[in-house]
Amino acid sequence: MGRKIVAFIIFLIGAGIFFLGMLQTNLNCDKLSNICVLQSSIPAVRLNLDSMRFKLSDMKEITCERRTQASRGSGRRAYYELTLNIKNEPYVLETCPNFKICRRHADKLLDFKHLTEYKKFDYKSSIGVSNVMGVVLGAVLIILGLKMFFDKNEPDEES
Repeated sequence: MGRKIVAFIIFLIGAGIFFLGMLQTNLNCDKLSNICVLQSSIPAVRLNLDSMRFKLSDMKEITCERRTQASRGSGRRAYYELTLNIKNEPYVLETCPNFKICRRHADKLLDFKHLTEYKKFDYKSSIGVSNVMGVVLGAVLIILGLKMFFDKNEPDEES
């Protein structure tokens, strides 16, 4: 019975890591009302984690900041965070695998802010580079937990 409890705990930890790895940040702006909404959610379970309203004029700059993470072997792998600065507070919208993709996303946001032809804008981030490992680890833990839970080969005690 103790083995099934451990398997269930592994399954729950894996499910938690899996769903948190799917974290998505959305930015919705309307030029006519001068209001933007920055919202963090997990779309797989339709759960809104955080929501923040601010004025479009408070959006100061959009930058691509270089970060590193561990990779195979002893090396480090670089990725870029698309960061939105609102009243000198940084908010990460998305992580990108290279600078070119990050700059393209930043240019879309800057075009919306400065060009007059756009009235409303909706930017939905995708699963970022830093979240992919969480999704993979969560899936592995879910499979391991299910395998342990439904495995029929329990050791018999000898009397």
